[in-house]
Amino acid sequence: MKNAFQETQEKVESKPKKKNRVSKTMNALLNGEFLTREGVIAHLPFLLFLSALFVIYIAMGYSFEQTERQKVKTGRDLEEEITEFKSLRSELETQKRQSSVLKRIEEMDLIDSDTPPEFIEVNKGYLEE
Repeated sequence: MKNAFQETQEKVESKPKKKNRVSKTMNALLNGEFLTREGVIAHLPFLLFLSALFVIYIAMGYSFEQTERQKVKTGRDLEEEITEFKSLRSELETQKRQSSVLKRIEEMDLIDSDTPPEFIEVNKGYLEE
């Protein structure tokens, strides 16, 4: 039978073992000792492959961001061009109205004809002579 003092002392002793294990792991990570083990050296080509995949993944992320920025910029440019097209089309529609055409004709000192145009028929070969 163990007394209470021995049980508490065993609990206290078990904690430093965990701390010691953690500190050994941290020490191995900081020193780089884990990289010199044979298992890591044997898997070095796979680790390099994974590193290359990570670099490609990051490069693709930048590429997709650039593409997204270009899409947004193109969308803004398209909206601007559509607005300009609509304004020019409305301006053209106002210039095509008969009242606008009559004003421009009067500015050139021309007279609007009241009679409709007549169709003149010409025999074949008449213009060739």
